[in-house]
Amino acid sequence: MKIDWLKITEHFYFTRKNLTDICWHLLSFLYIRVYLIIALVLNIFNWVFVYYISSIISQNLVILHYNVNFGVNLIGDISKMYIIPAVGLFFILLNLLLIINIYKENKFVIHLLLVSSIVVNLFLLMSVMALYLINFR
Repeated sequence: MKIDWLKITEHFYFTRKNLTDICWHLLSFLYIRVYLIIALVLNIFNWVFVYYISSIISQNLVILHYNVNFGVNLIGDISKMYIIPAVGLFFILLNLLLIINIYKENKFVIHLLLVSSIVVNLFLLMSVMALYLINFR
């Protein structure tokens, strides 16, 4: 059985071209650009704030979770804090993939997906701020 590399590369080329055309078409709408800019700015704030916390910490272990009833529940490495902004970026990319699949059918769902990525990144930013308060106050 021979593999036809020309057909495989042609398939990847046309798939990439169609995907870029769809992305440029989606970015032509103002509301999608505004939602994405807000979500990405919040995610960048997450990354910067986590980097700031990790740069001013002197030890390798940080408090990652605090419960009012029981106190400190989870202590871990500084690199575990970088999971929080990565989760926010994952939600943005996942919502973009969902939007690419449904952009022709329902515009209300597009608004819901983009607002949900903003809300998720906002809550993640608040959790990073809580980590800062737990470790330094």
